[in-house]
Amino acid sequence: MFTIPLISECGKFVSETTIGKDTFFGGKEIGNHKSMKSYLLFFCFLSILQHSYGQNYCDTPPAGTSKGGFKVNNLDLDPVRVCAGTKITVQNTTALNVQYNYNYTGGDPKPADFTATADFTYLRQGSYRILQLGSNGSGSVACKSVEVYYPPNFTVKACSGGKVQVTIPADSSTQRYDEFIINWGGNVTSKLPKAATMVASFSYPANTNAATISVVGSVAGQSLGCSKPSTSVILSTTNLSAVAIRKVAARTDGLVDVLVKGSQGATAEVQVNDGSGTFKNTGQLMTTNDTTTITVRDVNANKNTYCFRLSANDGCDNAAVISNEVCSTNLDAVAQNRQNALSWKEYPKAAGFQSYRLTRNSVSLGGISTITTTTTIDRNVTCNEQYCYQMTVLLANGVESVSPLRCVKAISNETPSVVQNAFVSVLETEQKIELRATPPASGTTPAKFKTIFLRAENGSSDFKEVAIKDNTLTYLDETADPAAQSYCYKIQYENSCGNRSEPTEPICSIRLYSKTNTTVDWTAESPFLTPVGVYWLEVYNEQGDLVQEEPLGGNTSFDPSLYNPDQQLFHYRIKAYPSNKSLISFSNFYVFTRDAIVFIPDAFSPNGDNMNDKFAPKGQFMDKSRLIIYNRWGQVLFETANAIDGWDGTVNGQPAVEGTYVYRLEITDSLGKYFVKTGTMLLAR
Repeated sequence: MFTIPLISECGKFVSETTIGKDTFFGGKEIGNHKSMKSYLLFFCFLSILQHSYGQNYCDTPPAGTSKGGFKVNNLDLDPVRVCAGTKITVQNTTALNVQYNYNYTGGDPKPADFTATADFTYLRQGSYRILQLGSNGSGSVACKSVEVYYPPNFTVKACSGGKVQVTIPADSSTQRYDEFIINWGGNVTSKLPKAATMVASFSYPANTNAATISVVGSVAGQSLGCSKPSTSVILSTTNLSAVAIRKVAARTDGLVDVLVKGSQGATAEVQVNDGSGTFKNTGQLMTTNDTTTITVRDVNANKNTYCFRLSANDGCDNAAVISNEVCSTNLDAVAQNRQNALSWKEYPKAAGFQSYRLTRNSVSLGGISTITTTTTIDRNVTCNEQYCYQMTVLLANGVESVSPLRCVKAISNETPSVVQNAFVSVLETEQKIELRATPPASGTTPAKFKTIFLRAENGSSDFKEVAIKDNTLTYLDETADPAAQSYCYKIQYENSCGNRSEPTEPICSIRLYSKTNTTVDWTAESPFLTPVGVYWLEVYNEQGDLVQEEPLGGNTSFDPSLYNPDQQLFHYRIKAYPSNKSLISFSNFYVFTRDAIVFIPDAFSPNGDNMNDKFAPKGQFMDKSRLIIYNRWGQVLFETANAIDGWDGTVNGQPAVEGTYVYRLEITDSLGKYFVKTGTMLLAR
């Protein structure tokens, strides 16, 4: 326990320590000497407290100590509230020699935590305690709490009607205050209590163009003056009533484009009524004063009629303004024999209706002023021609509702026959698949027609449309890989009246590949509308020059060993003819490689009879070879960088003993392929 005799002992220690003062201070106890005695006494006192106490000094001061005292900024308050970054000054009111710990958190303080400096600045918000220890008499203890605050955060927004809105977020800084004082300028202030949502607004006089706003917080009725820099704002000229729909355009995919005229500072949300009588928010907004198109999704204007309006607001607490209402319109165009029939639904809003206006290929067909008229017939059509129609509903103030563009082609009953001489081939340079055909025998329209190409993969019968070409019977399939698989195609012809022929029988690309490591093979499906009459094999050298052609009849496989058995790599291509040889179809190029051939004996007899005297591998297409001989314990006995030279059965010039040996043969073939063979062989003399 802390006792007075200990303090006395501490004083005695300090006095004895300073007996030789004449030596250091010339016989005079000057100010520095007094200060040294005070500090020695203070730290001796603190050491005794730590040795005997070990609790919270502020909550329960050590026994025998007196009550110290100090003010902060000449205020005798507890707690003291200050802004972060503001310097505080403490004034000692009782003890003679004191030290301060400005962030005491309990337990035994350390001398390093104390300072005699009376000024201190807290930079971070939070709750702190100042511990004062005095060394006079039996020692003294005093504490005060300090609450440090950051300036409150706030945002300013200019609203319509000369109003300005201040929002204070409920963050870690603002939640420490009880209330906020907003200075709107011109000595006009308002108070805002702490809450989950803190928003306040102020309407300025009509002749006000700008305002400067600041916010401070208060705690327990005390304004702390902590403030971020004042915010200047230009008052808004937003006119919510200027927000309006200028045009509603239904699209062919069923979505609707709404052309909106906005106002700067206003947020306009599109609302939609699907006929239920209730407008619902779409969540689609525009925020500029320009004319902007907003696409409304999750609707299908091809089936239903939708009415649209705008709910405009300025993002503040002003009431929303509802714009004009505009509905979508649709149009159906049906090609009938020698005429096109047009129909639409009656526009659902009679108020503001002026007329229906029809266009054909962007040329006006005139207007219809009766809202209940919903059909018309266009008989001025020519077969084989396409006509695109559009309906526009003209409304008051230049507002429009526009239907999707509906295109039809005048029809007739003539159907073309199947295309002729269709075939498929792989182009030599591009290595892409090309299809060609000649026109049908009947039903053609040479000046204007379409060719439809359908494709199935890997022998499938699932033909899917891959291309439609205008006025040509040729198609290059850029997406096909003729080396990976065979592709089968069908071709249809569509004349300018929109009538299609039946598709052709399948024609299939020739794919050249290898089923085994000894043959080259190709697919048997015909690339012509008739069976293949004969196949030819083309052989190319490594420079790409054609060096040999071999007739193969109707075969679909070839053994490369029959041609130049000493060559390891071959370039091949197949060409095919129908029976009348009127057409020709080529396959993809294919590179065939043969594996290196290696023969390794399983025994040899180095006895000098010139028969099997060396252990030497033999083979074909061996470019590099390395031979290593091991004994049964894995020791290397012989090694050569040219395995063809072989091993003569000696080790260091002496005959090796008879028995079994292990070999390792490393080979690089003429194409650069590396492989290893290992095994055992018998040495017998």
